[in-house]
Amino acid sequence: MGAGKGMKRLRYLYIMTAVIAAAVLGAGGCGTDRSNVKKEGVTLSFMMPQSHYRDFFQNEIRRFEKENPDYHIDVLRIPDNQWIDVTKAKAATGELTDLVRIDRGLMEEIGAKRFVEMTEKEKWYDRVLPEQLDNKKIDGKLYGLPIGGTSSVGLVYNRDIFRKLNLKVPSNLDEFRMACRQIKDGGYTPFYVSDKDSWTTAFGFSTTVSQTMTDDTYQKLVKGQMKWNNEEYRSVLEEFAAVRKAGFTNPDYTQATYNGAVDALAASKTAMYLSGQFCIHDVQTLNPKVNLAMTPAPYNGDVLTIKAGMGLFAVSAESSHIKEAKKFLDWFSKPDNMNEFNIGWNHTPVFKDQNMEMSDWQQNLYDNYIVPKKTALEINERLNGIDMTGFWADQQKLYTGQMSAREVLDRWDQSFESQLSLHEQH
Repeated sequence: MGAGKGMKRLRYLYIMTAVIAAAVLGAGGCGTDRSNVKKEGVTLSFMMPQSHYRDFFQNEIRRFEKENPDYHIDVLRIPDNQWIDVTKAKAATGELTDLVRIDRGLMEEIGAKRFVEMTEKEKWYDRVLPEQLDNKKIDGKLYGLPIGGTSSVGLVYNRDIFRKLNLKVPSNLDEFRMACRQIKDGGYTPFYVSDKDSWTTAFGFSTTVSQTMTDDTYQKLVKGQMKWNNEEYRSVLEEFAAVRKAGFTNPDYTQATYNGAVDALAASKTAMYLSGQFCIHDVQTLNPKVNLAMTPAPYNGDVLTIKAGMGLFAVSAESSHIKEAKKFLDWFSKPDNMNEFNIGWNHTPVFKDQNMEMSDWQQNLYDNYIVPKKTALEINERLNGIDMTGFWADQQKLYTGQMSAREVLDRWDQSFESQLSLHEQH
């Protein structure tokens, strides 16, 4: 083993050990759900990002255990900002849990063969919508249960605040700036920012740039015929920096979290927030009366940014409980169970036999953007297998004045090129 590979392996082992230790000690907001562990029967380990272990999913796990008393699901919750490194570490050392919540891109990066292939023999396979099968397969093969249909990413806004102030919902940056000024004058926080969670910081750049990124643009970036550091993309970053500088955000934006955004929206203290449609469910769980909706990001209002789906529940190929893990997937795939999960995330259906009622704003997005295909795939999904966490962190430094937009995109160009080169080598 070369020195470079040895260092990488040591780094992975260090990260993995540290995180697992933190989980055992209950530090850093991560941990393992070990309540009511059964001494007999089968215990399935299940790894997922901290933010994905939601109430509605916990309820489903409890129902599964009640209906299957010989089974227990032991959930390892990993902090979101450590998720990629920990998953890679566990894959490298053969210590993946029995079940893993994973996106297609990360699966492709660490190797799909580390997971059990799902074929037409699975009870649920023929029920999956064709487009869901297509966008989850790797080299024509499926390595997990698709768990999320098309999800919108855009501007979450409070309809009551907009009506009270007689405001137009913004569809471009000029209208967005105007709305921010009027909302601030009206006594509300115009635009909530949660930069302590880097994955939420990413929505600013990703939702807007995605609206103008064509297949041709993407191919030019991949082939090195175009740089990320260009005038348009710099202006996008600078715009979001200007919003913060103008005082249109919450003053504590550098320390604010996604949960803080949910709280502020639930209390009707803020009018707008860039996020996925799952955010609306989280807010209305706290306050069912808050009147929220979603519209395309205010950059190109004619195009809705979407995610093809939130990924897969996959079974580790090294699991000693493959049969038992598949039993959980069979149970989870039942229409009622998938409905509860997809409604929780505000996702569209995954299976042909799901009968989900959509809210008025969902129906509007579905009818006016998704059906006529006025959509654009979010760049994080285009960049399968590319680690963007460093890019997100650099954006945070831009917003605190530590870096310029040019410096951020220069570093991202270097990282992007390097990662593409590594993928080509493998």
